[in-house]
Amino acid sequence: MKNLLSRYISLSLALRYLNPLRTFFSIITLICLLGVSLGVMVLIVVLSVMGGLQKEIQGNLFAHSPHVQVCYRNDFGVREVIPDWMDLGEKLRHVPGVQSTYALIEDYALVDVQGRQRPCFFRAIDTENAVQLEDLKRLVVAGDAELDMGEKAVVSSIVAENMGLNVGDVVRVYTTRNFQEISHAYQQTELPMLAEKNARELKDLKEWGKNLKTEGEREMAGRASVDRAFSLLNGLLSVPRRDAERSSLMDLLAVLNDGEIADNGRVAFSQGTRKEWETVLNGFKAGAKNEADMECFRKIKELVMPKDLEVIGIYRASQHTPSPDLFIPLVIGQELLGYEDDVVQAVALRVEDPYHVETMLAPVMQALEKEKPSSAWTLETWHDRFNAWFELMQKERMMMSFVLSFISLISAFCIMAVMFTVSIQRKKEIAVMKALGATPFQVVRVFLWQGVIIGFVGALLGVGLGLLVLEYRMQIQGFLAGIGFDPFPVAFHGTANIPVVIDWAELAWQAVKAFVMVVVASIIPALITARQDPARSLRSM
Repeated sequence: MKNLLSRYISLSLALRYLNPLRTFFSIITLICLLGVSLGVMVLIVVLSVMGGLQKEIQGNLFAHSPHVQVCYRNDFGVREVIPDWMDLGEKLRHVPGVQSTYALIEDYALVDVQGRQRPCFFRAIDTENAVQLEDLKRLVVAGDAELDMGEKAVVSSIVAENMGLNVGDVVRVYTTRNFQEISHAYQQTELPMLAEKNARELKDLKEWGKNLKTEGEREMAGRASVDRAFSLLNGLLSVPRRDAERSSLMDLLAVLNDGEIADNGRVAFSQGTRKEWETVLNGFKAGAKNEADMECFRKIKELVMPKDLEVIGIYRASQHTPSPDLFIPLVIGQELLGYEDDVVQAVALRVEDPYHVETMLAPVMQALEKEKPSSAWTLETWHDRFNAWFELMQKERMMMSFVLSFISLISAFCIMAVMFTVSIQRKKEIAVMKALGATPFQVVRVFLWQGVIIGFVGALLGVGLGLLVLEYRMQIQGFLAGIGFDPFPVAFHGTANIPVVIDWAELAWQAVKAFVMVVVASIIPALITARQDPARSLRSM
């Protein structure tokens, strides 16, 4: 060893300067080494835990979300329901790479628990699909997920905590299907009655009917008067009207359209047109607003009644993962939305490799083309639906890596300051070396070796400490939680065990990055020291 150090005088001096028993400054250098180690350790721990959380989120999404969602849209781009979904699902199941298909119904509903309400997003699942139920059972933390044809529900842990729900409680679910019809009916009641606001126009239309002349088997009217009646009706139809009044005006317009131009230039109508015209106009009555308002609500096609569902299970959810608030049986979802037994919103696919789901889109679309034109189908992958969430997590990892890298950078600056101090302290020794024939590069290597040693040992120690913290992360979390500080609360990440993904390439990159920063920090004072004039330094001895 002595022979080796005698051959490499720069390495020998570097080890001598780093000996903590010799000078106070060397102890400070070792403290900076510890700073580099802590910086690498914190980066490894945080990035590994965030990688584990991302993998946990993906696993939860794959457990309750379709890998590919098949929807049908009309010419206006509006999504329509899919009838006979079982036949379509059976054909898509034979596409290579597709594991299973199932019906998908999801919507928002109002959930009431003993007078407390909140909007919830529910997903109706096919209880006959064993794969889907098994994935849901894996997330259940209380009760079970044995959903069948009954009025049952599995709620998320977030909803259960916010609304004080336990297994066995009953929730009442109000559908939003009638909200649009009720809103339309309410808007109808705000419109004025035609007989009150447009009495003069109705009077003119009645006069037109009275002026119809019976000639043989026809009733005749002048061409100018017919044009006048057309103009009045079009004017009344050009503004918002109640549905019943608009329908009556359209009936009058149809009567005028049935007229035929006679040889004498007048317009001929069939026998009984005058009586039909008067009958329709007599339906417009003033002072009957209350009765008309009630008629608006009576015309709602179907009122879907709320459902009382028993909570049979609570599944683990986190605020960091988008997930449904309720899982309910498919038949209950169809009843809430007023669908027939074979009607669903979409058909969901589970594929063998969800991480490369884009490769499945082309064969699935080819299978769909045999049913309807391909332009009517839309395929939405899990990545399309939750892309914003994963981009957010990726940006969080980048920001955390950027911010925590400043720990190693600060340590590197501290090491640079120590190197400057050492160079001043050892100025005379360096001058003697140069006077004895040492080259500037040999002087630079003294400080460069110090940086290499500190960087290598600090990075290696940081990796070891990081792996040690990850190994005993649960014990450390328990200790921190016991003193009132929990860096990874269960309510946030939704799992009792902190997930971790150890990426060895990431570990190596963090270690190399810290090593390079320390080496670069040691080069700057080394170059400055090597330019010192040995004669001037020796004169000051």
